[in-house]
Amino acid sequence: MKKRYLVPLVFVTCITGLYLFYAEPPSLPERYVLTADEIVTVDRSNPAVEAILVENGVIRAVGAVDMLTQQSNAKLIELDGTLTPGLIEPHTHPIAAALLGATVDISGFKYSNRKDIMAALKEAVDASAITPWLIAYGWDPVALPDLTTPTREELDAIAPDRPLLILTQMLHDAYVNTAAVEAAGITLDGSLLHETDAVESVVAMIPPASDAVSELLVRRQYARYASAGFTTIGVAGAVGRHRDPIGLLRKLGVDDNSAVRSFVYLLPRHLDAHTIGGDHNFSIKGAKFWMDGSPFTGGAATAEPYAENTFVNDHLGLEAGLVQPVMQPADILIGRIENLHRQGYQIALHVQGERAVDAALDTIAFVQSAHPMPGLHHRLEHNALITKAQMERAAGLGVTLGFFVDHIYYYGHVLPLLFGQERTARYMPVKSALDMGAVVTLHGDHPATPINPLQTMQTAIKRTARITGDVIAPSQAITPLQALETMTINAAVQLGQQDVLGSISVGKQADFTLFSGNPLTSNHSDIRALGTLKSGQPVDSRTVSWLKPGLVWGTLWSVMSQ
Repeated sequence: MKKRYLVPLVFVTCITGLYLFYAEPPSLPERYVLTADEIVTVDRSNPAVEAILVENGVIRAVGAVDMLTQQSNAKLIELDGTLTPGLIEPHTHPIAAALLGATVDISGFKYSNRKDIMAALKEAVDASAITPWLIAYGWDPVALPDLTTPTREELDAIAPDRPLLILTQMLHDAYVNTAAVEAAGITLDGSLLHETDAVESVVAMIPPASDAVSELLVRRQYARYASAGFTTIGVAGAVGRHRDPIGLLRKLGVDDNSAVRSFVYLLPRHLDAHTIGGDHNFSIKGAKFWMDGSPFTGGAATAEPYAENTFVNDHLGLEAGLVQPVMQPADILIGRIENLHRQGYQIALHVQGERAVDAALDTIAFVQSAHPMPGLHHRLEHNALITKAQMERAAGLGVTLGFFVDHIYYYGHVLPLLFGQERTARYMPVKSALDMGAVVTLHGDHPATPINPLQTMQTAIKRTARITGDVIAPSQAITPLQALETMTINAAVQLGQQDVLGSISVGKQADFTLFSGNPLTSNHSDIRALGTLKSGQPVDSRTVSWLKPGLVWGTLWSVMSQ
């Protein structure tokens, strides 16, 4: 055996041994009464209770501690902290987040200047990775003012022979060297791959990691969701290089020990091989389509041009008067989703600019008129510049609205430069959407931002930019209760799970998140998630919960075989 495998072999052997002794997860009785310092039900008809009777993973009763314990004769479990319904992340990408977590991190969360990022790339060239390519993630010229576009010559100098792919933080653009262009078999002037179709054309040519490696990483990602307080996720497109991404998500979702429930929206390339269906542990809900791109790469289909200034035109390299076309005009999109709508697919549409929103709503209005399905509520995702008139129309059509408010926290300092003061004053208009009567949710779109639901909720409440401390569109701030509702009951409604998830109500699944303080009365930065329960049982997010012995040995074999 090669000496370089000796250390990982010993490590894996030790981990496997520890697993056998330590892996039994904690458990609770099938029937018990649960109480905590505070319980927030997110059920407006019964907002606060003392205790919850749980039986076989379902909430059987709520009320006073003494009454429930006496009537049920069940064991009393007392928790320190505040108990809420399990948090729901309605728009995330677990496979991409898992795999990119194993790439070279060059994000603005880690580095503060271009020089250090280029040095990190040079250092990583000879390092091993989960694929033969060198993949780096997090290039972010919006966050770092000196991060000018890397030229093909620069990237060739760093990696003359190894294919190199650099993904931007929002994943809508990428940069490649000549070796990557040749390996992908494409024609490209320069280094830039602009927007998702171009990026995917190259990503699709990267040799995927082994099934064992991918499964190990995604299991770890699921544990991260649970550690942050989530009990359910909505997978808005199985983005990420994998041989069978839907099969992997299904395998993890139907596992009784899965850290989270998962609801999946198919990408167009997955539609022929899969169809909707499932249960409240794993289900394919519908399909995901892009109407425009990222606001931070010039990809949003706005009504008016991007602003003109040094930051936009010189630093980001966007041409003066830029107005991007809608990726899929309504007439083309109708042909793609009309039959899906008739079959009951819930359609999730990525929209940032006003013209993208109009095209999406025109399509939804047409298919609902031609084939009325009032119980089928399609989704608009992100909604950076959606107008009041558009929100009113969406609410009338029964369309739910998901807001990516983390834009404000991480990039609020550049919004006036991109869009001017008037549009910034209505950016991510969450309160207006609620006032219009729309079902509103918040999401983190991971891996585009770190998994931190408390930060997401705090941003919706305070709307403060991280770098400058400026308050962006303060009129759009919402209350702590509204913020919690967007990530519990509203998200359950958006996923069509309001009868079984989203609030602490009799008859629903016993999914709970335990916080160190009350998210309705505490500063969100001062509290944290202490743990979650799914179907009444504690979720095990420890290392051993995802370090399955078979996966560990499969991972080691994959590394040794390269």
